[in-house]
Amino acid sequence: MLYLLGRFALAQGELTRAQSWLEESLAVFEALWLQPNIAQVLSRLAGIALVRGDRAKAGTLCERSIALFRQMDDQESMALCLQEWGGIVARRGETVWAAQLWGAAGTLGGATQSLRPFDLFTLFTMLGEHADYERLRAAVRAELGEQAFAQAWDEGRTMTPEQAIAAQRQPMTSEQTIAAQGQPMIPGPTRTQARSNRQKRLSPTYPYGLTGREIEVLRLVARGLSDAQVAEALVISPRTVNAHLRSIYSKLNITSRNAATHFAIEQHLI
Repeated sequence: MLYLLGRFALAQGELTRAQSWLEESLAVFEALWLQPNIAQVLSRLAGIALVRGDRAKAGTLCERSIALFRQMDDQESMALCLQEWGGIVARRGETVWAAQLWGAAGTLGGATQSLRPFDLFTLFTMLGEHADYERLRAAVRAELGEQAFAQAWDEGRTMTPEQAIAAQRQPMTSEQTIAAQGQPMIPGPTRTQARSNRQKRLSPTYPYGLTGREIEVLRLVARGLSDAQVAEALVISPRTVNAHLRSIYSKLNITSRNAATHFAIEQHLI
């Protein structure tokens, strides 16, 4: 139950709450020595640490998870772990590493070949993650170009899962850490245009001129989160959430959260 609560909170973007529930579930699973459950929780906690910019912690957790999957000869779960990591680092702009991780996942039989859900929540979550993976992989391929993408992918295919995870586990720069925490940053003048162009290519086109951050806010609001909860999930202030909502309402010509939720459902954003 705690694990499912953690997964649900994670799907909602509530990282702090998700981490708390997952850590509680980990203690229970470790006391009962339920290896598959322990490995899954470690993988999720590794993802949270990576999103928050703590690469050392993320790497340690993921390696523990991979080790347990390896003991159980569960290659599909190892592949899923690498695939999820690839998605996280791709969103941070580390496209080469993302392709390497995905390439390594591909040598394990492919993380998207089959689904083994144990409940409806897991089923729908995995289906959504698969769709996100396909869209993100296409964006990374377009960003790198076919040749560079294929080269990074092939490099990943020569790596063990542990090597792929450690491939670029150097400390984040101050800019990357700030970006990972969702805080505003002032880019250096020599890299401003390049970063802007890269982000544009990796960012999907959203309806009515909504920005990627506005879509994130809209999705969380549509799932019933309050301004304070949205702020916690996105690591921004409630005032910033309110500003995003005003912009969303203006662009959509609506005046309420109910109308915003209806729009999100119609546009298949949730």
